[in-house]
Amino acid sequence: MSNIRPLEKIDRFSLRDQVLTSIRIAIITGKLKASDKISEVELSEQLGVSRTPVREAIRTLELHGFIEVYPKNGTYIASFNSEELQDGLHVRVALEELALKQALERMNSSEWQRHCDHLERLIQSMFTAADKLDPISDIELDMEFHTLMMDAAQNRILSRSWKLSGASNFIWSLEHVLYPHTRNELSEHANRHVSLLEVLRGRNLEACLDALRHHILRKISDIQILGVEPDPQQNSA
Repeated sequence: MSNIRPLEKIDRFSLRDQVLTSIRIAIITGKLKASDKISEVELSEQLGVSRTPVREAIRTLELHGFIEVYPKNGTYIASFNSEELQDGLHVRVALEELALKQALERMNSSEWQRHCDHLERLIQSMFTAADKLDPISDIELDMEFHTLMMDAAQNRILSRSWKLSGASNFIWSLEHVLYPHTRNELSEHANRHVSLLEVLRGRNLEACLDALRHHILRKISDIQILGVEPDPQQNSA
């Protein structure tokens, strides 16, 4: 009998997730821009992996709205107009409002404060990311912050809908593509979460909902100012 201890099996999905993260970061940082045409072969060569995890990552990114696949014309990084971005923000509001209502109903005071303490630790990490001028970490922490708020509702169907809809990945990543990030801007982003958390700790439902709406929808005016429009070249694909 062999004395070798059994090794843990390699999860094939872990490679897919790594590829998925790499492509998402390339989109967020602008290495892959809206309307860029991409291919499985080229991406697999650049990332040093087989085409299978790249194909799986592309399917996920298509589901989340990052990529558009045209059967006869190829695969492109998605572009969006201002109306689509605003629609996405309203979807976020609808989902997060429901989660907030249910979380306040289902958590007692001590549970809610522990939940808020967890959110506060994430905000502290956002300030650290700002000091390091690290927008990627800021995005991930922002997503974790709001996903934690969704999970606080203790509603598996709602949490699953949130993840399957791609609302988090889709909207936050687009916001970070649209806006440059200086250290001051990243710090201001963290401070907006501080303001939201201060209201959340008070547990007043209407005040919490108002603060949440303001926190999310404040981006609409910025989107309107930018006047983001679809790329006509991609639309003709």
